[in-house]
Amino acid sequence: MPPPGRLLDVIAGAGRFFKEWPARWQAADGSKKKQTLLLTGILAAGLLLLTGWYRLAAPNALAVIVNDRQVAVVDRGVDVSRIIQDILQDKGNGNRQGIQVVDQVDYRCVHVDPREIIDAQQLQAILQGSLRLLAAVTVISIDGQTEIIVRDDTTAAAVLERFKQAYLPPPGSGEVQEVNFLQRVTLDQRQAQPEEIMSPEAALARLQGTAAAGQEYIVEEGDSLWTIARQHDLLVDDIKAANPELQGERLDIGQRLLLTTEKPLLQVMVVYNQQTKEAVPYETQVETNAGLLRGQERVKQEGVDGERLVTYQVTTRNGVEVAKKEFAAQTLKEPVPKVVERGSRVVLASRGGGSGQLAWPVRGPITSPYGYRGREFHSGIDIAGPIGRAIGAAEAGSVIFVGYNGGYGRMVAIDHGDGVVTRYAHLSGYNVKTGQKVERGDVIGFVGNSGRTTGPHLHFEVLVNGSFRNPLGFL
Repeated sequence: MPPPGRLLDVIAGAGRFFKEWPARWQAADGSKKKQTLLLTGILAAGLLLLTGWYRLAAPNALAVIVNDRQVAVVDRGVDVSRIIQDILQDKGNGNRQGIQVVDQVDYRCVHVDPREIIDAQQLQAILQGSLRLLAAVTVISIDGQTEIIVRDDTTAAAVLERFKQAYLPPPGSGEVQEVNFLQRVTLDQRQAQPEEIMSPEAALARLQGTAAAGQEYIVEEGDSLWTIARQHDLLVDDIKAANPELQGERLDIGQRLLLTTEKPLLQVMVVYNQQTKEAVPYETQVETNAGLLRGQERVKQEGVDGERLVTYQVTTRNGVEVAKKEFAAQTLKEPVPKVVERGSRVVLASRGGGSGQLAWPVRGPITSPYGYRGREFHSGIDIAGPIGRAIGAAEAGSVIFVGYNGGYGRMVAIDHGDGVVTRYAHLSGYNVKTGQKVERGDVIGFVGNSGRTTGPHLHFEVLVNGSFRNPLGFL
């Protein structure tokens, strides 16, 4: 067969020969010339037949075959290899590298209806959807579980470092000693589909976690925020963050709590040293002064707090403090103690009236004085007042009785030492307990009318070494 470039010239020559063949046959002289002319005609006819076959059956396109399956037919001039390289180039941009075609791609010359032939752009779209591609990647595994796929080791290391940085203490907080993941983190190399590769931002977001679906918890008897957090692998701060309406640590039985939090894939433990200046509280020293009445106090020297420089070792988990240990301290300024003089002098009623040794327990008119009322001895004084008015301790001491005492009704008795005891009767309520220490003026109870009484008032008594004395000699 002649070369395709000269095929049309040969056909044209054959056509001219058959057009002139009748005239040449008539003009031929002799049998030999006619035989030659006949043979030439037969050859020309065969050439015309061959030309027709070529036009009908010769390849006119290129079939593209992927894994023994024909996916497209293109013009024979289309560079399929170039199109595949363009696809790899496009897929390799950004987060992907080392892209390879997994499938077997072949080509075959075929003869098809010209209407079946597609162009290069259409072929590229088909191959992008049918070719399987793999890229060299780095896998971040946590405790042996594949979690994140990124472009390479450098990208993986940068993402992990950014995750750590988020949980470091603020600048100036202290010197960082240690930063570690609590889980086992490994970097492995393998191949993955380009669509599986995450950008650095997406990988970091995946490590940081997303809000888990919340669950409702109903508080039961004995629950606390700490026990609930422990049961559900949460922090107390997690529960407070999900329930902003919580006030302090108080919980009520039947209260509904939302248990939800962001759960990062990794836990970062940070250990750092923190220095801080702290006040050293001053002590109070008490000195006895016989020149002051018992119960009186005078500040001899004001106290001044000291100061020390303390170094703590702080441990955090994802930014939440879990341990704080003091391991060094330096005193910068010693504290100055406060010195208080406290009186010890006791003035008894026999020395005259109104010593001021005792404070008035309540203000009001005296409705019944100390002494005999007819044939009945009144062992104290009655001070009128409305029910519920506060009653103060006449002097510092120790409460030796709180309770109901016959005609006294509700009563409180206080031992002031040195044999002095005061009693407060007909109360409506108490504000102290037996054994409690009180100071001068502390509220011990409230005016009432309990026991044998004709109206609300305070019955106030003073006893010295077990004997009744006139309270007015002490007030």
